[in-house]
Amino acid sequence: MKPLTYVAVDLDALRHNVQQVLNHVAEGSLLCAVVKANAYGHGMIPVAKACIEAGARWLAVSTVEEGVALREAGIGSPILVFMPPLTQECEAAVAHDLTATVTSTAHVMDLQREAQRQGRTARMHAYEDLGLGRMGIQEGLMDIVELAEGWPQIELGGVYTHFGPPGSGMHVNLLNIVDRGGGLRVYAAMLFEGLRQITERRLMFHAAASAMFLAEPAHHFDMVRIGTLLYGQYPDNLPAQNRGLQLRDTFELRSHIVSAHTLEKGSKVGYGGDFTCARQTRVATVPVGFSHGLGIVPESAANHLRFCARAFLRLRDGRKGRERYLPVAQIAGKPAPLIGRISMDQCCLDVTDIPEAIPGTEVILPARRVSTLPTLPRLYEPFTQT
Repeated sequence: MKPLTYVAVDLDALRHNVQQVLNHVAEGSLLCAVVKANAYGHGMIPVAKACIEAGARWLAVSTVEEGVALREAGIGSPILVFMPPLTQECEAAVAHDLTATVTSTAHVMDLQREAQRQGRTARMHAYEDLGLGRMGIQEGLMDIVELAEGWPQIELGGVYTHFGPPGSGMHVNLLNIVDRGGGLRVYAAMLFEGLRQITERRLMFHAAASAMFLAEPAHHFDMVRIGTLLYGQYPDNLPAQNRGLQLRDTFELRSHIVSAHTLEKGSKVGYGGDFTCARQTRVATVPVGFSHGLGIVPESAANHLRFCARAFLRLRDGRKGRERYLPVAQIAGKPAPLIGRISMDQCCLDVTDIPEAIPGTEVILPARRVSTLPTLPRLYEPFTQT
């Protein structure tokens, strides 16, 4: 028997999306599948294995702990850990052959000491901030490279950077005014020239995540780090002309109707009476609420003017019984608007026009994948794709 509430994940769709990305990767560039945050809510271990089976050569996670979990699941592919390791994490990073991100000579020295103690090799990529401002190098990048090159227990395999959505900042933006993407190309050329002064080895360089991967094929370099595209979603603010992949849905939050009843016109639904029935309305109750992640939005979105305007319109129209701006669930392929305020453990749907919506009927709910309750069961099964 299936659980009352669970997450359905389509690994066949995921493999399809991996292939879509691989079909657009520049020749000579590798695919690094980003499986951080429990693979964007999908379940890290099954997703990581599916990505490798489909052709991804690297995996990327946020923390050493996530990398260790992949190793303990028997995954032997290279694993890049985005967050630089704390001193106490270096033992596990080296023991499990993870590729650590380093942003200081202190990171290099911590990893070298641990590698020497274990008689193993410490692997790392150096990260340089080009304007995002989240994680910067304390010393010069070349100082880090030179220090790493001095120890046989260290394998510095690459250098990388990262760009966020428009407005995130980029120190080489001025060059892009006269030559789109020219800033990063100039940076890469200067980087490789500097590296040649220190080492004869050809270090890997990677910069592109999902948005840059689609918009700038010339910036695929040695590897692309792809997350959101693998899960059937495009990055926010991506122009329509860059949405050329045939992506498939990979994630559905599913539950079941536990109650169905009829309210008269003018009745209120939910805390605060945020929705007023504009007609006689058949209401279905589903045991999913904000404790499961339903309706939760990131602070960055909640503070955005467009989101605030939409929230105002939703509240205004809801009190008039209009459903134009409400989030919508799916029942038997038909839309069922969420009406009233979402509670901790339940929500209500307008199923007036869905006669098959009775207690026990399955519902697909709109959900942010990463914030969906991680303890909900993940069931892996193919969807009926439309």
